[in-house]
Amino acid sequence: MKIRMIVGFLVSILFLLSAAGSAAESKSTIEIREGMAGMIGYGTLMSLSSLEQTLGHRYEGQVYQVHVRDYIRGWALRRPLNGPQANAADAKKFDACFLRNDERVPFEGMVNLNVYPEKNGRMNCILYLLPEADLLNVDKREWGYKRVDVTERIEEHEFSGGRVYLYEGLPEHADTAAADPGKYILIKEYVDQVTMACDAIGKDFRAEFDKSTRPVAYQVISFRAIIWKK
Repeated sequence: MKIRMIVGFLVSILFLLSAAGSAAESKSTIEIREGMAGMIGYGTLMSLSSLEQTLGHRYEGQVYQVHVRDYIRGWALRRPLNGPQANAADAKKFDACFLRNDERVPFEGMVNLNVYPEKNGRMNCILYLLPEADLLNVDKREWGYKRVDVTERIEEHEFSGGRVYLYEGLPEHADTAAADPGKYILIKEYVDQVTMACDAIGKDFRAEFDKSTRPVAYQVISFRAIIWKK
């Protein structure tokens, strides 16, 4: 009886190893040519038109739907109104408030979508292949973020010849919602742009986006409700 149990256990282990090997073998390989790199869009960059606006030309490459392992999203990257990256040293400073029931409510900045490492996390995204010169233009757009190598975290594909990156917020722009949610706001039109990009891809894609994104912890305010003062 013991021998039969041991044999059965070993067969089960061999089956699991075989299944894991088959899953790995089923991954397709994407060749990233010299001078190119993969870039993950997980927010507004899931929109092809938004990417093309940043590039200044049409994107002619393949668009892939992929999943990035061990990450989730959250509406929490701080964008101070008068942060050093946003304004030159000699630029005028901004003050702003929004209207709430005829009351003017001041705020210090806005928040953008960010990603957070999380064990067993999984988020659906869009993968583009870009020339390095175009990737530098995306770098300029994504100030407050750093480029992170996620080549080994893409579920559907393996890659040869190049790397795949996504943009993760810098530590100095960390989430402060729990400490003081009133200082920063989330712009409704920005949220709409992201969710509309998901909806354009498909109903299932949008459902996955919602599942892999932390709930909003900030007030969502329309850009039209903001009053600016230099």
